[in-house]
Parts: sequence; C-alpha cells; structure tokens
Amino acid sequence: IFSAVVILTVITTIEKFWYFIGMGLFILFVVSLRLEVLGIFGLYNRLPVVTVLVLFVLPGFYFNRIRPTTAFVMRLLVFGILAVVVGLIIKVFSSVEYPFYHLTLTGYASGLILSVLFIIMVAHDVFASFVNMVSQGSSKSLRHLSIISFIYMGNLLITCFHEMGIIEWNFIYINLYLLLTLSAVLGIWGFRQREVLYGNIVPFAPFGAYFFLSMAAICFATTGQLLGNHNDPALKIIRDAIIFSHTGYGIIFLTYIFSNFVLMLARDLPVYKVLYNPTRMPYFTYRFAGMIAMLAFVFYSNWRVYVYNGLAGFYNTAGDLYGLLGNDTYAESFYEQGRSQGFQNNRSNYALATMKSARLNMEGAHYNYEQANATRPTLYSLTNAGNIYLWENDIFGAIREYQHANEILKGKNILFNNLGYAYAQVHNLDSALVYLNKARENSFTKTAAETNFFALAAMELIPLKIDSVVNLFDAASPSVIGNALALSTLQRQDFKIKVEPLAAKRLNLYTATVLNNYIIKYSNSLDTAFINQAYTLVSDSVNTNFSEAIKASLAFAYYAHGNVTKALEILAELAYISQSYQGKFNYIMGLWALEQRNPLLASTYFTYADTYDYKDARFYNAIALSEAGETGKAGIAWDTVASSKSDELQLVAAQMKRILFLPTYQAQALGDTEKYQFCRYRIGLRDSLVFNRLIDTFENDNYKAQALLDLSRKYFEADQLVPAFKYFSRIGVLELTDKNLYNEIKQYELLMLAYRGDIGGLENQMKQEISFEPSHKMEKLLFTTLIAESKGDTALASRNYAILGTYNPYLEEAVIASANFFRNQPNSGLKAYTILVEAIQINSNAVRLLKAYAMEATRQGFDEYAASVLQRIKTLEDTVY
Repeated sequence: IFSAVVILTVITTIEKFWYFIGMGLFILFVVSLRLEVLGIFGLYNRLPVVTVLVLFVLPGFYFNRIRPTTAFVMRLLVFGILAVVVGLIIKVFSSVEYPFYHLTLTGYASGLILSVLFIIMVAHDVFASFVNMVSQGSSKSLRHLSIISFIYMGNLLITCFHEMGIIEWNFIYINLYLLLTLSAVLGIWGFRQREVLYGNIVPFAPFGAYFFLSMAAICFATTGQLLGNHNDPALKIIRDAIIFSHTGYGIIFLTYIFSNFVLMLARDLPVYKVLYNPTRMPYFTYRFAGMIAMLAFVFYSNWRVYVYNGLAGFYNTAGDLYGLLGNDTYAESFYEQGRSQGFQNNRSNYALATMKSARLNMEGAHYNYEQANATRPTLYSLTNAGNIYLWENDIFGAIREYQHANEILKGKNILFNNLGYAYAQVHNLDSALVYLNKARENSFTKTAAETNFFALAAMELIPLKIDSVVNLFDAASPSVIGNALALSTLQRQDFKIKVEPLAAKRLNLYTATVLNNYIIKYSNSLDTAFINQAYTLVSDSVNTNFSEAIKASLAFAYYAHGNVTKALEILAELAYISQSYQGKFNYIMGLWALEQRNPLLASTYFTYADTYDYKDARFYNAIALSEAGETGKAGIAWDTVASSKSDELQLVAAQMKRILFLPTYQAQALGDTEKYQFCRYRIGLRDSLVFNRLIDTFENDNYKAQALLDLSRKYFEADQLVPAFKYFSRIGVLELTDKNLYNEIKQYELLMLAYRGDIGGLENQMKQEISFEPSHKMEKLLFTTLIAESKGDTALASRNYAILGTYNPYLEEAVIASANFFRNQPNSGLKAYTILVEAIQINSNAVRLLKAYAMEATRQGFDEYAASVLQRIKTLEDTVY
C-alpha cells in the first residue's frame, strides 16, 4: 500500500499526457481492489470505491494542475494520511472479518502483473553491470565481456531448460529468487543510466528512484506472500517470468551490445557512458525483440498453462481466505477449482488432502497427496503422504511412502526420524535404530529421534542404563526427558537426571508429558505440597488440553498417599466430562472400591465401565457382586463372563457358578481352596452354624485363618463386636506360613484395638515387628495418632486427625476417631458432625459410620436426620441378616 502511495505521488509530478495515463492506471488499480466486497458501513455497492477515488484523484489533480510547485514530501504526506484514514475505516467499519486479507485476494492480479513488469524491467541489468565492469578497465574489454557473458548465459540457458523440464542434470542451477534480487539491486544503477530514455517523462533523482524502489517493493512483497502461502501455481508464473525474461532479454541485449558497441569494446573505450545511446540497433528494437524472445519461451511452454496457473493461484488465495474465516465448505470449493485449473499444483492438492484426512476421508487424501507430489512436491506434502498411512495403521504403506520421499529429497536425513518410527512400529529394530541414529545427525530432527529412541526401548523392553543414555545424548528437551522417565518407570530404574516438572506454567505437549510421567514414576514418594501444586497448575484454564491426562495421574498419586476421597473425586469428575475415557475411569474407580471393601459401589462403577466395553469390566463386576453376596445377580454376571472367548475366563466363570449355587451339604466334600471360596462368597452373618461345621474340616491352616479373618471382618463391619472378636481369637492357635496373611491379621487386630479404644494394647502391639505396606500408611498414621493423643500431644493429634477425618471415608475407624477427637476440642463447632456427614455421603453403607453419625446428629439437635439414618441402618441390618 505504501508503495502504491509513493507511485501515486510520483504520478502527480508528471506532466500532461503521462499524468493522465498514470492516473488512469491508478484508477484501474483501485477499481480492481473491489472495495465493495468489504461492506464498509454496510455498503456493498460502488459508493466506497467512488469515495476512495475522489479522496485520492482530486488531491492528485490539485497537485499536478493547480499547485505543481507543492513539495514532494507534502504530497506524500497528504496521500499517506489519506491512506491511513482509509485503512482505519476499512479496519473498523468493514462488515467482513479479515478485511485486509480480502484486499490481498482482490489485489492478487494487480500484484502479479506489476511483479512481472518489474522482472522484465530489470531482466538485462546483470548484463549491463558486466558492461560497466569490463569497460572501466584499461584493456581486453571485449574478451572479458565475451567470457563472462558466455558463462552467465550458459548458466541461464541450462537453468531455463531445467525449469522447462527439458533437462534434469545433477547440476547446481541458478537460484531464481537470488537472481531476481541481484537484478533488482543492480537495476537501481541501470535505471539511473537509462534516464536518457525516460528523462522527458520523469527525472531519476529523486522521483524515478522512488518509482523504481516502489515497483521493487511490490514485486518482492507479492513474491514473499506467495512463498509464505506456498502458492506454487502463481510462483510458477513468477519463476518462469524471471528465467524467461533474463534469458530472452539477455540474448537480445548481447546482440544490442555487440551491434552497437563492439568496436568501442575492441578499443577498450568506456562503453558504459553511452550504453543507452545506440548507433545502429535502437533501444526500442532491443525491447521489442526481447519481448518476442521471452514470449517464444512462453509459447513453447504453452501459454495457456500460465493463464490456468494464474487462475489456480487466485483460487488458492481465496481458499486460504475462507479457511481463515472457518468456512471449510467454501474453502474446499475454491481449492477444488484451483486443483482443476492448475494441474497437479501442490497448494490446492495439499490443502484438500489435509481437509479430507481431517474428515477421515483417507482415500481422497491419498489421491490429493499423490497429485500434490507429482510435479512440485514439498517436504510437508511428502511427509504427510506417509503420515496418513500411519494414521490408518498401514505401517508398510508409510515406509514405502517415506522411502519414495527420501529418493525425491536425494537422501536428506529430514525424514529418517519418520522412517525410524515406522520401522519401530513393525518391530524391525535394526532398521529403526539405524534411521533414528541418522536422524540424530540433523539438528532439526535430533530431539524427535532421541524421543522416539526411548519410546522404542520401552516398546521392545531393551535394557538400557537410562541415565547414561540421556547424558550421552546431552538431551535437555522435555520430550526426551519425558520418554526417559517413562522408560525408567517401566524398567524400574532410578532416574538421577535433575527434572523440574513444575517449571513450565503454561504446558505444551512435551512439558505436560514430563509432568505426567514424573507423577507416575514418583506417585508413592511425592510430597503433598508437590501434588497440590501440580493439581493447581493443571487446573489452570491455559492448560485445559492436558488437564484430563495429568489429573488422572494425580488421582493415582492422591490414592497412593491415602487420600481416597480426592482420588475418587478427580476420577468422578473426569468420567463425567471425558469424551473418550469414561470406561477407563469408571474401571479404575471400581478397582479402588473393591480394594476399599465396598463391592456394591465397585459393581456400580464396573457396570458403567462395561457399557464402554472396557477391558475386564464384566469379569470384575461379577467378582464385585460375588463379594457383595448378591448371589442371583452374580450368577447372571458370571454367565456373561462365560460367554467370552477366553478359555481362562470361561473356566473361572464355571468354577464361580459352581461355588455360588452349590448346595450347602456338599461343601464339606470340597478341597480347601474351594471350601475357602464357599466360605467367602456363601457364608453370611446368619450362617454361623454352617461356618462352624465347615471351618473344622480345613486341612490348611492358612486357608482356615483366612476364612476366620473374613467372617470376623464381616461381623466387625456390621458393628457386631462380640462374634467378630470370637472368630478372630480362633486364629491365634493356628500355625501360619503365609507372611502376608500374618501381617494382614496383625493390622486387623490393631484396627479392632483402635476401635475399642484399647490404646495400651495398641501401643504394645505397635512395638512388635509389624510391616506396613505403602497402601496401609493411613492405618499406621491412625495408630500413632491415637497413641500421641493418649499421651496428651494434642497439637500432633489435631494435625493428623484433620487428615484422617477427610482422606479415606472407607477407613471407618479413622473417621470415627477424628470425629471423637474434634468433638472434645473447645470451639470445634460442627467439625465432628461435618467429618461424619461427608464420610457417609461417600461410604453410605457403613453401619458403624451411620451409627456414629446418628449419635452426632442427635447431639447437635438434628433429630430428623438422625431418624432417617437409623432407618437406613435398620434396612442394612435386615439385608445382612
């Protein structure tokens, strides 16, 4: 736009005939912009165009005819201010989005034409510079000019024939954009020398120079914009205009030189001083003949192709515009027209392939990528032509396409990473490692190759010293560190490389991977502060894209720290909002609920997971229903499992159905394993007589102890302490060989002591060697807190009970102990009540919790709530008994 303003200003300095010609061309330029399509002030007629013409033409006429003495700077300032005002009006009051991109589209033809004109204008300036150089010497000017011109013209012809597709040599061809740049720079001096030809219209200093520089700016801006969008049909016009004009005009200019100045060159006279004062062949004849020579190349190459390419370039620009506007239907329509006009042009076909692959129209995408790569392939089109095979899981098709691209790129290692990845997918380790190692030699693909190397090592379980490999790679990239962390987790290796997973506050794919894999690796050892900071970070709206995956990992970290409430809360939220992983999250919550001894809740989760056909949800649902004593529903669930294709699952289903529906009198004939299963799944609190007869028939003390422990737990959870202690006491006389069972029994004993308030007995038992697994850290915290409270350490007890009361509602003893503690603290208000009410909202079938809540509700005066809960307790007890 500024260049157009400068040219307009120069036009106003020209007199008479040429002024009117210039203003006519300017008016044509403004009309070609089609300002009416912008809807300025809601007007879609010619009024905006007429208004803009009046704004610029009237001052131009004033400066040219009425005040011709006005300084150039003043004229430029006036037109510049007008251009800024018009630009602001277009920006603010246009009815369309991206109004200036609309002007890029409507100004496409003008920009292309002016660019070609400028290219023709400077086409001979390289040869003219040769004349300037050699004729300033003192000897052998003709020989020097002949040699340098022959070499240059030879390279021009070879490059010209290459662009025309006549030759395909392994040769370093002239870079056409570099040639244009060199010609434009040299053209400044050449245009000054040609002042003798146009000086009667406008002088070179300064107006001619401004005009030349403005034309150059338009040419380079247009070419740059086309390069930026890779609008290859329009670029084909630019490229061929460069080489055809330089070759055609170059040949004729050499004829012009030798025709007019050969004798002067032979005598070593300064030809450059009279270069544009010919004696035999007029300059116009050179220009006319040069145009004919250039057009000869154009017609040989089929001039219609350039018309079609020009139209294709326009349609591509229109497609880019509507793609920017989000109107994919119009964008695709324009790209289709561009594809039909510019045969096998890359831009149209690449855009269409991208749009079709996004709609999973892979057949159409393959066709368009094939067309895009047929004549003017690019790295992106070649790469994505292989990538969509990966998306279709056609790995060998991807390898074939990558190898083809590698041949076109003449072995450049830019695609070696893709090849390494593809070979890794088909477990071809040798080829994968070779290509990944080659990809590391390219700085652009080094990080990706190292990332994929660790992924390959994880897939193939390749044993590595991971720290050493990371140090060898000298890798600090988050993508490499993220995969290295994952591999160290898989191979259970220490990872000694320093990692700062919370350093990035705005996550991307790689930093999010580092954070996620760091959480997974150290989920059991992370401190609460880190977990909370990570949760705050991923909850930020700027990290929404990675929130789901990292929150799921944080749920595991919370669970590993005993904060079951927070873990379930996170996964419940994710299961509600997730579009793809509802089955996974419900499945995990089901497993956790089973682990927390709430099989009815687990069955609910597994049922949801089964609706998404996730993993073994049906199998675990059958287990949960069996654990809950829902024999009828469990039988139906096991029938479903029996219909699976897995022989192992069918065998387990048959065994479980046999146990669930076996007559009681046949139980004594079972082996210890099946007898234990019968006790676990068939014996309830009303079946003590059957259990007593059956328990004495066990031969293996471990199975016998496990059966006694299970029944004792059932009574304990039902708040029937006398039978719970009775059955538990019978374990003491048994000789156990299972260490894990022994620890489980001792921890259960500690829970009973804690619930009874026998702190002395609890302290004595804690002095014995009892092993607490990480999953039992909350139980250990409860026991140590009870002991601290008994010794008067209320500060420690208060801190610990704040955790115990909220972390795990399924650890009923901890919740009740926390409520009891805070009830007795001064100014605690409703804290005890709040702890209990929040616990029963999650663990709604826990009899002991419900009883504790009923008592607290009565104490606080909430009699209706207490009555409701007591009714709930009666219902549960009726079900149990």
